[in-house]
Amino acid sequence: MDKFTKPIIVVWIDLETQKKRLMERDKPNEEDAGHRINAQMPLDVKRNKVDIVIDNTRSLDDLNEQFQKVLIEVSKHLTWTQFWLSKNGALVILALLTSDVVLCIKELRVLLCIKSLL
Repeated sequence: MDKFTKPIIVVWIDLETQKKRLMERDKPNEEDAGHRINAQMPLDVKRNKVDIVIDNTRSLDDLNEQFQKVLIEVSKHLTWTQFWLSKNGALVILALLTSDVVLCIKELRVLLCIKSLL
């Protein structure tokens, strides 16, 4: 998972319920449903690698309530540490370093020109 992508969120459901819901929704046979699920990274593996887990084993109202809580949490302003560790923070650092290098090169050229005149 990308270290510059925070937070990482997964909507988790147990395998049995996932398969049952898939079969109800898309009407594949049990074998095809199993193949579709197995073609993806297992949700239990994803669950252990993420920052936030939304549990989708209960009602739609419960899922919506969890989603609203997560939305509030991820909409908060970043701390400075979180910003500097984010992709945008890394881009700002890169831009600052690049501009500093360009300015240093220009200063060095000016100093070399002055030295050659002396």
